[in-house]
Amino acid sequence: MCRMVVFAGTCTRCGDAQTWTELSQELSCLEAKNKGCFGECSRGILIEEHDFDQECQTCTEEDEGIGDLDELEVENDDIFAQGTKRNAAEEEASDRKKQKT
Repeated sequence: MCRMVVFAGTCTRCGDAQTWTELSQELSCLEAKNKGCFGECSRGILIEEHDFDQECQTCTEEDEGIGDLDELEVENDDIFAQGTKRNAAEEEASDRKKQKT
């Protein structure tokens, strides 16, 4: 008999019912493995449900401060403040001494 292990519970923050698919597992029996497909055995599938309470993805994103933001495309030039880099001419005019290597 094949086994499916499912973790289901509620979000600890909003209380919505959740099934944690990333934790779920499908364990094939030898007969199903020989047939090449999960659940293709004569005895079927036994589903085991385990309680697991955790914050849902939406609440986790809101907690991190990214859940309520619209996805805006930011150009690479907008990330750094303009004028913070020195060019080579400014570097040579500087009174700083450089260490010889």
